[in-house]
Amino acid sequence: MTRRSRFPQILSLSFALLLTGLAACDKDTGEGEAENPAQEGTPAASAAPGEGQASSMPGQPGAVPGAIPAKPADTSKMPDVVAEVNGKKITKDELINQARLMQAQMAQTSRGQQVPALDDAFYGQILDGMIAHALLLEDAKAQGVTVSDEELSPQLAALRGRFPDEATYKKALEKEGLSEKQVEDRLRQEAVIQKYVGTRIMNEVAVTDQAARQFYNENQDKMQRPERVHLRHILIRAEPNAAAADKQKAREKAEDLLKRLQGGEDFAKLAAENSDDPASKVRGGDIAWLARGQAPPPFEQAAFALTKPNDLSGVIETRSGYHILQLVQREAASAVPFEEARPQITQMLQQRQAAARLDARVADLKKKAKVETFL
Repeated sequence: MTRRSRFPQILSLSFALLLTGLAACDKDTGEGEAENPAQEGTPAASAAPGEGQASSMPGQPGAVPGAIPAKPADTSKMPDVVAEVNGKKITKDELINQARLMQAQMAQTSRGQQVPALDDAFYGQILDGMIAHALLLEDAKAQGVTVSDEELSPQLAALRGRFPDEATYKKALEKEGLSEKQVEDRLRQEAVIQKYVGTRIMNEVAVTDQAARQFYNENQDKMQRPERVHLRHILIRAEPNAAAADKQKAREKAEDLLKRLQGGEDFAKLAAENSDDPASKVRGGDIAWLARGQAPPPFEQAAFALTKPNDLSGVIETRSGYHILQLVQREAASAVPFEEARPQITQMLQQRQAAARLDARVADLKKKAKVETFL
């Protein structure tokens, strides 16, 4: 099943798994070295406000035209036990469930990038992560890392807060085949590993100003802020498959709003009262900064045709409906100063160091453990 679970904190693997078993996913897609601090702060949601991101969007990596799809793994040929870590079994069902959940989570956050198929390589990466997870949990317990009830309480409260009431929460637990004790135990395991990573790995990670400056100097091509525009917009929604009469009604409403704006009415007020984009209407239609390649062609063309603050576009049609844009500010392409890029560079280098240290810790634990895989 790849349906979205209401229990992501329970059913997903921890930060440790993401940094170990799935590290190869970034390399396979060619995205692992694509960090660009100059792009930080440009919200991906601006790609098409109210529309979400599509794999066909310009500038967004998606399926490669003409590529041969990966062959799905034949799970019927997997053994019932796919690995043992110091005698603790990892079952076929656990691996399949985790792989499907991870694929679903990656799809939810892919922003149009290609999501790995459930092939042999992907199952292998997930299994590597599950082995790492088991080893790190064992080591955390051996080193006396524990999580008290008081420390766990906020996570349990946050989980319950996803549901309108206790009855709905318990019904959801039943649907997932989980007891409250299982939920608490799994959350505690994840919290132990998070604490272990924070106290045994991250505390030894440090990035000097010299290292950040060196990265900045050696990656000037990534320190360029593209031409961008700061926009407000109003969306009058019309689904692509809506009846012609409904689409015409939506267009007429948009055209009427445009006339009112051209007559001098306040854009933010009309956006708050009329826009069908809930994320931006509360900000008077403000969608922050948009760079080229982040929106469908009609939206982008209209946005970059605006030249002066308060300029208005015409009515633009996208698959979400009809938009009206107003320019707030425009910036030409420019180099990002080091001081502005430094926080993002530092964070990225810290993450790289943490991943490397975690990989090394897992490799060391594997040498000392009895790990058998049967795939």
